[in-house]
Amino acid sequence: MKMNYSMMALCCMATATAYAQSNVTEYGSIDAGLRYQTNVDAAGRGMLSMGTGSYYSNRLGFRGVEDLGGGLKARFQLESGFSSKTGALDNTNNVLFNRTAAIGVGGDWGGIDVGRQYTIGFKTEKFLDPFDHHYTGIVPLSSGAGTTLPAAATAAGLGASSSSGTRFNNDVQYAGTFGPVTARAEYALGEVAGDASKGSARAVGASYTGSTLLLAGAYTQKETVAGLTNKAFLAGGGFKLQAATFKVAQSRERQSTAAAGDYRNKTTWAGVSYAFTPAVEATLAAYRSNFASLASTGRRDLLLLGATYTFSQRTNLYAEVDLNRYEGALIPSTKQTRQRGISAGINHLF
Repeated sequence: MKMNYSMMALCCMATATAYAQSNVTEYGSIDAGLRYQTNVDAAGRGMLSMGTGSYYSNRLGFRGVEDLGGGLKARFQLESGFSSKTGALDNTNNVLFNRTAAIGVGGDWGGIDVGRQYTIGFKTEKFLDPFDHHYTGIVPLSSGAGTTLPAAATAAGLGASSSSGTRFNNDVQYAGTFGPVTARAEYALGEVAGDASKGSARAVGASYTGSTLLLAGAYTQKETVAGLTNKAFLAGGGFKLQAATFKVAQSRERQSTAAAGDYRNKTTWAGVSYAFTPAVEATLAAYRSNFASLASTGRRDLLLLGATYTFSQRTNLYAEVDLNRYEGALIPSTKQTRQRGISAGINHLF
C-alpha cells in the first residue's frame, strides 16, 4: 500500500510539473574583430584596437513561453550584454540583465510586457535603419554613437540618438500585429513620490510592412525628474525593389530647459542595401546629425559602407569603412574635424 501511495504522489508531481513547464530558449551573439581609426586624440594619431560587438552587440539571453490555453501565452525575456575583449559586462553599473528584463502575456489581440525593455522609438528606428541596427558603435541612431553633444544639453536630458532612449526601466508596453500593420504604445513609470509624471515616459508608434512599401513612425514624450519636457518624433519609409531595399527617415528631439531655451537634435538618414547573392550583401548609408540651441549649433556627417559574407544562418564575416566630419558644437573633445575608420570581424549567433 505504501508503494501505491508513493507512486500516486510521484504521478501527481509529474502532472503538476508538466502543466507548469515552459519552453525556455537560450540564445546569444558573440562578435569580435579589429578596428582602426584616425584622429583619435588631439595630436591626430591613429589607433588599432580590438572590436567587440562591432557588427552586432554581444549578448546572452533567455526566452521563455508557456501556453496558458485559450490562445493566451505567458512569456519572459532576460538579456545581458558583455565584451568579447575581456568577458566583462558591457556596462559601467554592473547590471546583470542590462539589455532586457521583462515578462508579459500575449494572444491574438497582441501582447503586454512589463519591465526593462527596448523602447518604441528604438524599435521604429531599427525598422528604418538601412543597416538594421548593426554597427551600433558607429551609427548615431540607437545610442547616438560618435556624436558628442555639449555637456549642458546632455545634462538637461537631450539625447544624441534618434530613438529618445534605447530602453526604458519600469516600462509597460503593448504591441499588436494585424496583417501588415504593427501598433505599439508604452508608459514608463517615473516612480517619483507625489508626482507620477516626473521621470516618466510615454510613446506610441506604428509600422507597415508590405510586399514593396515600408512605413513607420513614433512619438515619444518624456519628463525629467525636474519636470522639464522632452519630445521626440521619428518617421520614415522605404521600398523593396528586387534585391535592393531603400530606406530614408528623420528624427527630431527637443529638450526644454528652465532658462537656456530648448536644446534640439535632428538626425536624417538614407541608405540602400543590395543582396548580390544569397551569401553576399552590401549596404551604403549616410547619416547627418544637427544640434541647435540658443548658444550654438553643430553638425556631424557620417558615410558608412559595409559588406557581409554569410557562411550560414549563424556565422558571417563583415567589413566596413566609415568617414566622419564634424562642425561647430559637435566637434569632439579631440578638436579633430575629420575621422576615418575601418573594421573587420566575425559574428556568430547561437
